[in-house]
Amino acid sequence: MKKNWYYRLLFSYMPVFFLMISFLFFIFFQILTDRAQKDTAYIYAGINNQMLQSVEQPLQTIDHMMVTIQTRNKSSEFNLLDYFDQEGQPSVYFTYLMSKEFNNMKQLNQIIHSIYLVRERDGYVLSSNTVSPLEQFPDRDFIKELQKDGYSYHWTNERQFKEFQASREESVVSLARKYLTSRGESGLIIVNVRVSALKDFVAQRTDQTSSYVTITGKDGKPILAAEDTTAGSKTAFSNLVSDYTGWSYESGLQKESRFTIVQTFSDVWIVLALIIAVLGLLAIVYMTNRNYKPLRALITKLDNLSQSSGGEQSDGDRNEFHYIESTVDSLVQRFNLFKSQSDLNIGYRKKSIFLEVMSGSRSLASEEWSTEMERHGFIGGFQKAVVIVISVDKYSDVLSRYKEQDMILFRFIIQNMYVELVQKFGLRSWSEWMNDKEMCGFIYVQDENQAMLMDNILKLSDNALQWIRSNLPFTVTVGVGQSTDTVSTLKASYKAAIEAVNYRVVLGNNRMIGYWETETGTSFEMYDHLERIRSLVYGFRLMDPEWRAKYAALYEQFKLNKLKRDDIVNLLNYFAYYLFEQMHGIILNDEMIETNREIMKDIIDQFEALEDVQEEMLGIMEKLEYAVAEKADRGEASEIAVLMKQYINDNVHNPDLSLVHLSQQFDIPSKNVSALFKEQFNIKFIDYLINRRVELAKQLLTDKDTELSIQEIGKRVGYLNPISFNRVFKRIAGVTPGDYRKEK
Repeated sequence: MKKNWYYRLLFSYMPVFFLMISFLFFIFFQILTDRAQKDTAYIYAGINNQMLQSVEQPLQTIDHMMVTIQTRNKSSEFNLLDYFDQEGQPSVYFTYLMSKEFNNMKQLNQIIHSIYLVRERDGYVLSSNTVSPLEQFPDRDFIKELQKDGYSYHWTNERQFKEFQASREESVVSLARKYLTSRGESGLIIVNVRVSALKDFVAQRTDQTSSYVTITGKDGKPILAAEDTTAGSKTAFSNLVSDYTGWSYESGLQKESRFTIVQTFSDVWIVLALIIAVLGLLAIVYMTNRNYKPLRALITKLDNLSQSSGGEQSDGDRNEFHYIESTVDSLVQRFNLFKSQSDLNIGYRKKSIFLEVMSGSRSLASEEWSTEMERHGFIGGFQKAVVIVISVDKYSDVLSRYKEQDMILFRFIIQNMYVELVQKFGLRSWSEWMNDKEMCGFIYVQDENQAMLMDNILKLSDNALQWIRSNLPFTVTVGVGQSTDTVSTLKASYKAAIEAVNYRVVLGNNRMIGYWETETGTSFEMYDHLERIRSLVYGFRLMDPEWRAKYAALYEQFKLNKLKRDDIVNLLNYFAYYLFEQMHGIILNDEMIETNREIMKDIIDQFEALEDVQEEMLGIMEKLEYAVAEKADRGEASEIAVLMKQYINDNVHNPDLSLVHLSQQFDIPSKNVSALFKEQFNIKFIDYLINRRVELAKQLLTDKDTELSIQEIGKRVGYLNPISFNRVFKRIAGVTPGDYRKEK
């Protein structure tokens, strides 16, 4: 025999083994990589912070220098701010002093490219190399932009600057300051710093072969960018935004300089991992051999069993799994076939005889009945017996809430409870489920206590009802037939019990009903009930307030006469037919008639208790009553809504016009006014009023023949408060009344 199952066991462990090894390696590399990335990010955060300080420290020095110009001693021989008090071309000597001052500032801060002053009085620009009007100065667009934005006291983004029209543009960042002299004159001092100088700062402090640093302006454009800007060529580790300049500093590794984590992995770990893998394989082989021994023993026993019973033997071409499966399946099939045939024959015969005797389709002599009882475990025959029926109330509703498996369990519980109560009261019984919702119990006695049989059955019924109420999610009705002492009259007792159960329609469910309760009742004439139904329908058709009392009286008469369910069904079907015949074509349309007719038919066909059908059909009639009343009121409501709309149009100038005002005018509750207006015109009352007032205001604003003020126009359209008028007009028209008049 092939050891296919052995190899299956052996190789079934392999994927798990290699998966765990791979997972451990992955976790190891992942942890190592994460640690390296965190360390690298920490390093580059320091580099980034250093770059920020290196670049912005000279910028802050220049900023501080410009601040001290304002606070410089006014009594000194020369002051830059004196230029702002002059007019026209400055003197040659003053120009010389200014140029000298500019050169001193450049020497103190060598990253400065140029400095120039702009006088606001006449727009003259003075730099170290030229004096010219603003319109002739090449950097005039930048100055005008500063004046337009109300001046910026922060470093700009990278921009292009040239001092003369013929000179070459250079990349600079600029800082502008506005100054006021003691005479009240004002002007600008603008300092331009070379971007190339900032790049030199960064280049001196970073190794650009393995790292990069980029500086980005507030507009998102780069001031200093890495040499290789292709996508994926660099990996960012740190990003800072300067609180002083607003520039963004980013640093990280160049792609070509990435380090390999594998180099840090020691050869010792590799050897150790291989040793663990080999030990794991050896353990799997050992465990497979140990687990395979019971399987080999089982195959040997199955071989012996098959050999003794003439079954198939194991061979070398079939694997052990298929052999075990086929052998066990064969044994189980033979056992199940024998058991099912035996159970089927006994159970079917037992239930079949019981149903035939109770229904009267088969007649048995007393000796035959005693024989059948003994065959199924009921020894001794009977002296006196009573048949009872336990029926589940509202079975269709219960079935809709629970699955069929649940119902099978419920039937099993009820039958076991019944058997225990029979034993408790010293009785004997044979019970079977006649159908899914009704169980029949044949209760009998064999001794001298025949007189106590009915009393014990009544006690048993009460106990059963109480137990089911407390423990199951539904109720039952118990029907009790008359006592009998012969097999031939069992069918009469069963019929009486069934009829008693059916009387729960008028007597109520969730109780015990004896055959004696169905034998008496007030005689009735079918014609009388038909007359009551026609009178009820006629009153309902005319919306007579007394129709509910007539409806309740009809059902009370059903109970008084103890009508059978079939008689009640026939009368209710006639009631439904006559009701919809009278209502058809007058008030209700065909669709409403057919829908409610089908609903009422289903209620009549499925009801079990008279109270249920009374309540459900009353609900349908109240819906019909509401539909009739609503249709009758709809025409009057539409007419009132039209009058209300006309009243609003005529009195739109009235500041007191509101829901309360309309309520008083039309004698309708204010909440009904709002609902009626919304229903008829698909717009809220307040929205309609505002739109009408704004439209009227637009006409008055654009009327050339009138020169009314905004406040007067507001009063004419119902707004006494001009602020409220402006706010409402702007919300609807999008502009204020004054702007609307200017536009038109």
